[in-house]
Amino acid sequence: MKKYIRIFCLLLSVVFFSCSAGELVSPNYYVLEYYSHSEQEILRQETPIDISVFVLDTKIPKTYGKNQIVVRHFGPRITYSDYDLWGVKLSKIIPDLITKRINNYNLFKSAQREYLVARPEYEISTNINNIELYKSETIHQARLNMDFKLRKSGEQTSIVEYSVNTEKVLLAEDVDTFVQTINDMILEQTDNFVKKIILHFALGKDADIPAIKLAEGVDTSMLEIIDEDIAGEGKGLLLLPAITRTENEPHFKIIDKYGYEQFGKMGAAIPLLEGIYSIKYGSGKANQLMKQDNINVVPRYKTIIEPDWGCLIVDIMDEKRNFSKVRYEVFDLENGESFGSEFPAEEEVGEQEKVWVLKPGIYKITVNSEPFNTYRDFTTVFVEKGKVQMLTIVMKTDEEDNPTNMAGAGVLEESFLEASLANLKFSSAIHGNVNINSNNEVDKDNPETTITLNNQLENHLIYDKDPLHYTMKNLMEVGISKTTDTDFRLAADEFDLKNTLIYYFIKDVGFYSRFDVHSHFFPEKSYSSEKFYYTKIDEDNIAADSVFADEIEIKSSLFPLVLKEGIGINYRILNFSRANLSLRAGFGIRQDVNNDVYQLASENTWTDSLGIEHKTYNEIESESTTGTEVSVVGNFQLPFNLTYSTNADFLFPFSKDDDYTMEWENVINLKLFKYISLDYKLKLENKIQEGDEYIVKKHSLFLRVTYFLK
Repeated sequence: MKKYIRIFCLLLSVVFFSCSAGELVSPNYYVLEYYSHSEQEILRQETPIDISVFVLDTKIPKTYGKNQIVVRHFGPRITYSDYDLWGVKLSKIIPDLITKRINNYNLFKSAQREYLVARPEYEISTNINNIELYKSETIHQARLNMDFKLRKSGEQTSIVEYSVNTEKVLLAEDVDTFVQTINDMILEQTDNFVKKIILHFALGKDADIPAIKLAEGVDTSMLEIIDEDIAGEGKGLLLLPAITRTENEPHFKIIDKYGYEQFGKMGAAIPLLEGIYSIKYGSGKANQLMKQDNINVVPRYKTIIEPDWGCLIVDIMDEKRNFSKVRYEVFDLENGESFGSEFPAEEEVGEQEKVWVLKPGIYKITVNSEPFNTYRDFTTVFVEKGKVQMLTIVMKTDEEDNPTNMAGAGVLEESFLEASLANLKFSSAIHGNVNINSNNEVDKDNPETTITLNNQLENHLIYDKDPLHYTMKNLMEVGISKTTDTDFRLAADEFDLKNTLIYYFIKDVGFYSRFDVHSHFFPEKSYSSEKFYYTKIDEDNIAADSVFADEIEIKSSLFPLVLKEGIGINYRILNFSRANLSLRAGFGIRQDVNNDVYQLASENTWTDSLGIEHKTYNEIESESTTGTEVSVVGNFQLPFNLTYSTNADFLFPFSKDDDYTMEWENVINLKLFKYISLDYKLKLENKIQEGDEYIVKKHSLFLRVTYFLK
C-alpha cells in the first residue's frame, strides 16, 4: 500500500511541474497604441500651419532604453522587471504616436517620420528622461519626465519647448494599468505641446498656454485588454475600484442604453459590449445611490472610474476593548436621511466588515436606536472622496458587561485601510487556563487536590504580496501541575515553529519551501512512587554508574529536536474568507536530533530480592530521512462560532528500510465569549514498536482565556 501511495505522490509532483513549466518562464510583452477616443476636438485645425515637420526618434538614456520595464523604489534604487517587457522600441513608437496625433489634428501641412527627397524645414525632437513604475508600500504611480522641442532643421535653438515631469496614481496595481497610464500621459502631454505650438504661431514665441477649455466627456483612463475572446466580441471592461482593497464593498448597477440592468462588484472588472452606459452605486436605498452617465466602453479597453465617493467602516467595542454587538444607524447630517442600520462585524469569528459607500460629506452615527435628532449616543464623521474612514465607537457597560450607552467615539490613527494595505501582518496572543480539582473520595478527612496551570504564547506572521506568500506560525506552551502528594511538576512543554514560503506562478499553483522546528524548553523527567536503580547507556554502548533515585531525566533541554524541510508544488484548492485548503507535494527531509534522549529498555528491567527495581535506559540514535512529502493544510470558519484547522503531514522515505511517518493535527475551537473559548486538539501519529504499527492518539480539551497582544 505504501508503495502505491509513494508512486501516486511522485506522479502528482511530475504532473504539477509539467503543467506549469511553460507558465513559469513566460514573459509579458507590452505595447503603446494610438487612442483616437482621447483626441480633443478643440485642438483640430481647419487650416494647417503652412510648414512641413520631420519627427525624430526619441532619445532615451540607457537606463530606460532596455526591454525591461523599470521599477523605481523609494530613494535612488531601481530594478528591472524580468517578466514585464516592452514589446516595442520606445524610441520608435513614441514619435510614431506623436506624428499620428499631429496629423489627426491637421496641425501642419505635413508631419512625417521619414523623407525621401528634401528634408522638411522643421523638426520635432523628444527626450525621455524618466519612464518608470514607482512602487512603495502604500502607493503605485506611473512617472514620466519628457521634453518636446520644435526647431528649424539643422538649428539648435528651439522655437517651441515644452517639458513635463509628472506622475499619476494607479487605480489598479497591475503592470497593464501602468502601461496604459503611461500611454495616456504621453498622448496627453503631446496635446499640451500642440497647444503651445498653436499659441506660438498665433500669438508669438513668448506666448504661454492659457486656460483652454478641454473637450468634455473625454475619458482617457483606459486599459488594454489582452483577452482576445473579449476583444473579438466587441467587448471592453468596466472597473469601479475597491478603495478599501477588500471584497466587502457593495455591488453596483450597470444600465445600458436600452434600460437593461446588470450588477457588478466593486474591485472586479466587468466585461461589457461596446457602448454608452450609466452606473448607480453606493449604500442606502435606490433614491440615495450615486449615478454617472455617458460612460463609454471601448473594445479591448478597460474603463476605470475615478472614485468620487468615500467609504465608512464602523467598529464598536466596550471600554475593555471587547467586541460589543450594538446596532448603529448612519444618517446624512445635511438632510437627516437614514442610509440604514447595521451591527458591527465580529471579525474573530469570520464575519466581514460592512463597508458603507457614501457621497463625500458629514454623517451622523447613532446607537441604541436613537433617532436622527438625538442629542445623546451619537457622533459625526467626515467621509472624504477616495478615502476610507474607520470610526470607532466605545460603549459603557453595566455590572454584567452588557452595553449601555456611548462612552466616546472617533477616528483612530490605526485605520482599517492602513491595516488592509499592509503586506506584512503580525498578530500575537497569550492563552491561559487554570484547572483545580479536589475530592475526598479516597479519604474523607484528607481530600486530594490537583492544580493544573497551562499557558501558551502564539505568534502569527504573514507576508502576502503577489506572487510571494510567507507564513510563520509559532506556538510556545508551558504547563505545570501539582497534586496533594507532589510538588509542582512540568505537565506540558512545547515549542513549535512553522515557516512556509510560496511563489505562485499561476493563480492557485506555486512552488513552496518550508522549514519546521519542533522542540521543548526544559529537561523532562520520569517519576516513580518508589526509588529504583537505573543505568544509562549512551549510543556508543558505554554504561554510566547506577543511580538510586525516584526520578530520572530522560530528555535534555531542546532535545529531541525535530527538523522538517521541504520543497515542491503547492496547490490552493480553496481560497475564501471562511475556508482555505492547500495540498502540497514534493521532496522532504526529516531530522530527529536525539542528544541525551533516553528510553526505557523493558527487556533489561528486573527486580532484586529486596523488591527494588533495576531499570536500563538506552540513548536513542539521531535519524535523518529523505523522501516524498505530502501535506494538507486547511482552516475553516464554521457556523455557531466554530473554527476548525487541520494539518496533515506525511513523509514516504526513498529507502525501503525506513518507515513512513504521519502527523495529523486537528484543532476545533468553540468561541464562547470575546476572550473565552473551548479548545479541543486531536493529534494522530503513527508509531512502530517491536514490529507492531499503531496510531498514537493525543487528546487535549481545555477552557482557554485569550489576551491579544497585537
